[in-house]
Amino acid sequence: MVNAVPDESNLALLVDGTSVAGTVAYGTSTGYMKVSSGSRHVQVERSGATNVIIDQNITVPSGTDTTIVAENFSSNPSSALVLTDDNSAPSSGNFKLRIVNVAPSLGPVDVYVVTPGTDLNTVSATVSNLAFGSSTGYQSLAAGAYEIELTNLGEKFPVLDTGSQTFSSGQVRTFVGLNAQSGGFTDSILQDVN
Repeated sequence: MVNAVPDESNLALLVDGTSVAGTVAYGTSTGYMKVSSGSRHVQVERSGATNVIIDQNITVPSGTDTTIVAENFSSNPSSALVLTDDNSAPSSGNFKLRIVNVAPSLGPVDVYVVTPGTDLNTVSATVSNLAFGSSTGYQSLAAGAYEIELTNLGEKFPVLDTGSQTFSSGQVRTFVGLNAQSGGFTDSILQDVN
């Protein structure tokens, strides 16, 4: 589970009424945990409290990896974004990258995955119009240095820029665009595999 609720510094995760993670800091994740496949009752609440922010049933297929993203402000909760992860190995020399937009103050964005220092005016968006609360599929890219930049729709000025990030062959990563708790925007890059 990823804590993407900007006004909650720490969240707890319950599966079928049992606490499985007591303190998940904002912008971080629990990492993978084993749960039984089938229908699971998932609740997300403030750490140390019993105020349920998200309460939903999800289906966990056998033999799969699933990421649950608790998103939006706690005053405006919605159901969690449930993603099925593809942790199969990328082709030789490549890594896989998925982009998730859960920054409620940002809205839909254009996404650029470019070599560091690229002038966005010279390239087209890698992904156009990625809505809040949605994700791309995984893209296979050559291992190396990249910069992930999010812009408002149709604009070329980044509102979120990771700076140079190095990705190694065989890695599977999920980039999560977030509201920064102190204002503006930030990101988290989840380590799906190695």
